[in-house]
Amino acid sequence: MVTIHVDASVPYDVSIEHSDAWLDRVDYFPACSTVWVITDRTVDALHGEVFKQRLAGIHPQIVWSVVTPGDGSKSLETVEKLVTDGLTARCDRDTLVVAFGGGMIGDLAGFLASVYMRGVRYIQVPTTVLAHDSAIGGKVAVNHPLSKNAIGAFYQPIGVHYNVSRLETLSNRDVLSGLGELIKHAYLSRYVLAASFEDELFQALSVGTLDWELWLARGIEVKRVVVEADEREHGVRAWLNFGHTFGHALESVERYRLSHGEAVLYGMVYAFLVGGDTDRASKLAAWMRARRVSRVEWKPFETYLTVMGLDKKNRDGQVRFVLLGEAVTVEAVPSERLAEAYIQLKGWF
Repeated sequence: MVTIHVDASVPYDVSIEHSDAWLDRVDYFPACSTVWVITDRTVDALHGEVFKQRLAGIHPQIVWSVVTPGDGSKSLETVEKLVTDGLTARCDRDTLVVAFGGGMIGDLAGFLASVYMRGVRYIQVPTTVLAHDSAIGGKVAVNHPLSKNAIGAFYQPIGVHYNVSRLETLSNRDVLSGLGELIKHAYLSRYVLAASFEDELFQALSVGTLDWELWLARGIEVKRVVVEADEREHGVRAWLNFGHTFGHALESVERYRLSHGEAVLYGMVYAFLVGGDTDRASKLAAWMRARRVSRVEWKPFETYLTVMGLDKKNRDGQVRFVLLGEAVTVEAVPSERLAEAYIQLKGWF
């Protein structure tokens, strides 16, 4: 088992292991009136019954809410339906919300916890590789039709608990999506940690299946350092948005046909091109082609530029990008340069 302590405004531990042994070690449950699990139909079908039985042996009052899989459920409409579930089941301020699923469920359940009864405690129980990023750091949100994650808050969990044996049920595409965020952390590691693990990760990926306990911990360690330095994104936490400016726009334009991690992979290639780093852009693009990342139905550049214009990093109407060079910078980029990089990107895919 690996345990990582996150020293945020609400300190908490992240556990990574091959079981749910954390259920017998933590003291969350005696202090709560109700355990309210938020999950989706896919996770419920694969893991729901076993997890529900474990919880039922620990706490007498379990509420179980299931939503439709996919980013379409990250909406105020879904939140309203969940609030109805909670009120009907008489969930009160001592309720503990459990986000049992991938990144979408973590964002949705965390946002629900931040607003239900003006805030209740919640924990993250991730079931995907992708969620090693979203489950850490307390960013919770739902989408607006015009912009991804436009309605949200900073609201820290009281714990994050990974049972990596559940990752064995993921499809290749789901694993690939999670690798998008892990590769992002590898690129950032040279600026955040004592030593970069970028080359080591790509070497491990070329050999075969990753040791998830090891590599999730390494990705989370990058996230931990950044979150502890800048919990509410006034400075260095913006670095974690590397690849996300174009990636989020791509997700929105494609109506979430691409997974988040796939969109971020395209977004990182694009950001490297914007920053003039064609070597790393070319290497990542080649890896993506070899892994058969979902193809994009490219639209006119202005379509993406309009959506990028709504990004939360923007200032004074200028689109800003996280760029990696000798240092990490967040820069306003002229639309002409963005258009040139877009033409290069399309040429590779």
